[in-house]
Order: sequence, then C-alpha cells, then structure tokens
Amino acid sequence: MTATSGAEARRALGPEVAVVVSDYRMPAELGTELLAAVRARDESVGRILLTAYADVDSLMDAINRGHVHRYVPKPWDPRELRATVRQALEAAEAARARERLALETARAYAQLRELEALRSRFLVLAAHELRTPLHVLGAALAALGDVGLDREAAAVLATAHRNVDTLARSVAAMTDLARLSQPTARPRTALAAAELLAAVASDVRPLCARRRLALIVDAPGPIAVEGHGEDLHRALVNLCLNAVRFTPDGGRVTLRLAVADDLVRFEIADTGVGIAADLLPRLGEPFVTGAPLDHHHSDPIAFRSGGMGLGLAVARAVAADHGGRLCLESREGAGTVARLELPARRGAG
Repeated sequence: MTATSGAEARRALGPEVAVVVSDYRMPAELGTELLAAVRARDESVGRILLTAYADVDSLMDAINRGHVHRYVPKPWDPRELRATVRQALEAAEAARARERLALETARAYAQLRELEALRSRFLVLAAHELRTPLHVLGAALAALGDVGLDREAAAVLATAHRNVDTLARSVAAMTDLARLSQPTARPRTALAAAELLAAVASDVRPLCARRRLALIVDAPGPIAVEGHGEDLHRALVNLCLNAVRFTPDGGRVTLRLAVADDLVRFEIADTGVGIAADLLPRLGEPFVTGAPLDHHHSDPIAFRSGGMGLGLAVARAVAADHGGRLCLESREGAGTVARLELPARRGAG
C-alpha cells in the first residue's frame, strides 16, 4: 500500500497494516509526526523512517516523537531496506501474537475467577441447606436411643448414627473450605504439637482398630506451634482418614512429629496402595479424589472408599492459612507420606 502524504496514509491505516515506512520530509507534516500517530493507534505496527538528514537532532527527534524502530539513511540499499522491513514485520507479528495471548489469558483468568466464585457459592449454599436437616436427624436419632430398643433395632440405629456422622463431616469440610477461601483472620494460640498429634491419634485409633491397622505415634520432645487448634486438628484428621482409606487391612499408619529448618513437620505415613504419578499433582484440589467412582462405599473408612475430595483441599487450605504448606510423596504400591509443614513458633525450643 502506498500513500503520497501523511493524511492519505492515515486514511489507509487498517488492522491489516503491520509495518509503516515513511519519508522524513513530506508535504504538510514530518514523517516522525505520522509515525507518532501510527504508534498512538497501534503500538504493534513496525515504524521505519527514511531520511537524508544524518544530524543527531533529527534522529533523536525521530526516535522520541515517533518511537521509530529503525531508520534507513538515503540513498538506501534495496537489500538493506527489505531486510529491515522483514525484521519489522516479524517483530510486529510477534507483538500481535503476545497481545492475543495476553487477551486470551485474561479472558481465561476471568472465567476461572467466575468458576471459583460459583464453586465457593455452591459450597456455602450446599452446606447451609444440609446443616439444618442433619441437626434434626441427629436429634431424632438421639431420642430413639433413649427409648430402649432391642438389639436388632439398636444395631440399625448405630448404622444410622455412623452415616449421619459421615455426612456431617462432609458438610463440615464444605463449610471449612468455603470459610478458609475467604481472607478472614482466625485467633491463634501457642499449641503443644505433641499434644495436638496425640489428640488426632486418639480420634483415629478406633478407625484403625476396625481395619486392623497398626497405629504408631512418634512425637519426641516438646515442640510448639502457633495456630488455630480446631483447624489444625481437623486437617490432620483428614490426612489420617485418607491414610486409613487407602491402606489394606493389616497395614500400618505412622504419625510423626519433627522440627527441621525452622519448620514443624507433621507426617502421616501409610503402607497403602500409593498414588498414581499423573494424579499426584492434582490431589488437594476440591472434588479431586484418588478413589475411582465405582469404589465409593457407604462405610467412610472402607478400603479404597472415596469421599467428596474435600479432605486434602481443607488440609491444604489450613496449611496455607498458617503460612505453611502440604506436601505429598507417593509411589504406586509403596504407600504415601503426607507432610503438613508449619513455621516453628519463635522462641520455642
């Protein structure tokens, strides 16, 4: 495309133009003024100035006003000009590709934010809708327990209690995840890490006994952490439940406590089935579980039974809320180690 003046060139500019080559001296305006207007319209367009003026002031004016990419002195060599135009074209195409990528990334990020907001809203609404019926069911079951049922009815009632407790844990996980996704401050206190781990072991021991799993607790020495006791307890119990679910009967679950590199490390190790390498990076995302759908079981601690995929997500959110992190190490057939790391409490030995 050619133009005999700056005004004609402006009218000819369109999205298909990737490079503009302009003479410095033109009727009615300088080439630097045209190139400055080109830049204001589309920064990705390559801008090349042809000039017979080799003085420094002219060149500086061209660079400052038109943000010229290259200037070619007259008389110009056709090969040099072609090479210059080719370089400017490649640069313009690369700049436009970056702009498209940035736009697509921004659009995808906005969609991701929208999906995240919808997910959080779903968790809040679902937990709210389920919480009240659960309280009613729990109260009704407790009332039935006071009636004096025969052995068979009492066994049925115990099954109902277990299932209500399972559903209550799922609702609590949904509530926790929704709460932890919001930047709200939680009260923190100094906690004895060994006592915290002992309380977790006390909660998990009956579940291990039902599955004939050996439970080993290794928590030497007084170690202090600062945090929210209920949140940390729930996170560690969630990690233990995963270990129980994915360890065959007769296996072993080990709870360890250690300090290294100014970090307090809670470790839950099992001798279970391990985690596939392609799934490992995704565990900890809400609703992602290592159990196939056809392995879901009404018993929440049955071997390879899967929950809603919220336990690890809650544990990871709790770790992040305390300035720590959750790490998973696993290999299929060789067990899993879940490590919840927290900053050691300052001044604590």
